[in-house]
Amino acid sequence: MADNSRLFALKLQGYCCSQIVLKLGLEDAQLEDNPQLIQAVAGLCDGLHSDMVCGIFSATACLISLLQPRYSPVLINDLAEWFASEFEESNGGIACKDILGGNQLNRSTKCPKILAATYDKAVDLLEVSGYEFPARE
Repeated sequence: MADNSRLFALKLQGYCCSQIVLKLGLEDAQLEDNPQLIQAVAGLCDGLHSDMVCGIFSATACLISLLQPRYSPVLINDLAEWFASEFEESNGGIACKDILGGNQLNRSTKCPKILAATYDKAVDLLEVSGYEFPARE
């Protein structure tokens, strides 16, 4: 489960939502830190820096592809269906601009909740598909 203190600590270090998803995933999978990968997913921040599809969703799809490549097409489709059902109606869409609704304060209110819920959903999908996260101490 995504721990809000971990999310907040990563945000304070300057990571965007997309990068936080990957950092959490690498840590929980006990994989080596990969600064180049974390830098690469910065391109997904703020809806591809264009207010397009939510960077949380895009980065979570990348995480699933990284950890469970064989099943990633099915898992990402399941994630997409879940993400749309959870967030589309209440936000008027799943683009960054829809979620923020022209209010930058939503980055502090809505986005952390969406990030935690989406990360938890990804963990669930990965575990159901057979991926085993190492025990966290």
